[in-house]
Amino acid sequence: MAKFPTEVERSVTVQAPIERAYAFFWDVPGSARCIPGIATCAKTADDTYCFVFQERSTGPVSMTVRYTAHYAGNGKDEIRFRGVGAADDNTDVDGVLQLAPQGPGATRVTLRQTIAPDTPVPRLLQGVLKGFVQKEADTAVEQYLATVKRALDGAS
Repeated sequence: MAKFPTEVERSVTVQAPIERAYAFFWDVPGSARCIPGIATCAKTADDTYCFVFQERSTGPVSMTVRYTAHYAGNGKDEIRFRGVGAADDNTDVDGVLQLAPQGPGATRVTLRQTIAPDTPVPRLLQGVLKGFVQKEADTAVEQYLATVKRALDGAS
């Protein structure tokens, strides 16, 4: 299997105080519903969750991304997550959500993550697929933050 680590960093400003934004993200299964293509997010241990995505296909390659991540938060403006390498995982993940006040009642959310799925592709196709994986990661983070913004902007 080939791994294609992709790094993405994106930010969005939401119309929610930082305390509400933090609580939203600390509810990992709840906020996971904003992730595009997520099938399930289940708690496996304290602050540890297994994420399984819907199957994706491109050409002859299809796969279901699966990882288990442990979350650690400081209770106010930062939540880190890192893959634990569970037996059924096929993707490495490492990242951080950082929150910063952005005027009265608003919060700047910055997501920085590295994700590296095991990809069942022949060596000849690996160069082509690397660009595809990066584009997919960029798009997924942008869609995730757009959905988070709608969820937090619409909450009272």
